[in-house]
Amino acid sequence: MGLRLNMHADTKRLAKRFLLVFLFIVFLLMLSALLAWLFEYRGKESNTISSFWDGIWWAVVTIATVGYGDKFPVTYPGRIVGLILISVGFTSLSVFTGLIASLFIEDKLKGAKGLKQIRTHNHVVICGWNNTGDYFLRALIEKQLQDTDVCILANETPEFFESLEAKYPSLSLSFVRGEATQEESLKRAAVEHAAQVIILADHTLAVSAADDHSIIVANAVQYQVKKEKITVQLMNTENRNMLQRIGISNIIIWDDIGGYILANSVFESNSLSIFSHLAKDPQKLITTIRVTDGFVGKSFGEYFDSLYHEQGKLIIGLINKEPELESSSIFADDSTGIDQFIKAALAKSKRVMGENKSNIRWNPSRDSIILTNDFAILIA
Repeated sequence: MGLRLNMHADTKRLAKRFLLVFLFIVFLLMLSALLAWLFEYRGKESNTISSFWDGIWWAVVTIATVGYGDKFPVTYPGRIVGLILISVGFTSLSVFTGLIASLFIEDKLKGAKGLKQIRTHNHVVICGWNNTGDYFLRALIEKQLQDTDVCILANETPEFFESLEAKYPSLSLSFVRGEATQEESLKRAAVEHAAQVIILADHTLAVSAADDHSIIVANAVQYQVKKEKITVQLMNTENRNMLQRIGISNIIIWDDIGGYILANSVFESNSLSIFSHLAKDPQKLITTIRVTDGFVGKSFGEYFDSLYHEQGKLIIGLINKEPELESSSIFADDSTGIDQFIKAALAKSKRVMGENKSNIRWNPSRDSIILTNDFAILIA
């Protein structure tokens, strides 16, 4: 598949001029070097331009206004070539330098306005914006994750992007201005190469409309990135099923989570501070690692002891993740009609069964057996 460059029309014109001026300068250098050599090669002095490469050296030194003086023309035709090279070459070089500066300035301005194509991989894309986005960026700093590349895709003004860049100078931020429901905006944010896509509830919309918008964005994103990499923030719990039907299970509803945390605090007064401290602690992260094949079929106790004694890691649970079956990897594009039917049936079954893809076992007994596709839940 060829590389497709999405360039603005003005940028294309600027790049074309840049190329033409560059080629003209190269042509001028070659022609001047050749003429100087033809006029000067008979000289016997050490400063004689006795070869074509001497001519190249003299032409480059002359056009760059360095003037070493180790090689220079002495004949009248050679000096006329030098005068033309100095006058025309210096002007061309100035134009060339200006075009380079223009390309960099335009690239910088496009980036600040959110109109630039993002060229990165394994980054985090945030679609939409609200106060949660601010806390997310602050948490990256507090948890010392500043090296995380973050692209914010939102229909905001350039001043908004500039304010975020000024507020979080230690973060690697990039911006794409546009609607996350549009494929062109998602491509500019390089969503297909993202490690995570976070869809935030649009703060400019009413509560009911914000969820509808988030669901539409999730539908657009799921065609470009694996569903387990998508996290959606909803305002209303009742809308959860609409995302689960398309296989998206990473859903955050603050009222839902907050209600359970408050219920825990009724029976355990310290639970609220524990949850809050774990979430905000810059040194602690809840993470998962795949259980190595050598421990599949063995007891949880064996794995627990091995990981704790050898790596000092504490396992608090297991999560079983069934690998997502990509039907496109099974059937070729030129598959027959029956293959297409089975492919559609598999896609439909994935949507229906999307809600029950993960199984978490907190603090399992030491006799519990490690299963295939088990991941250990750790506090790192």
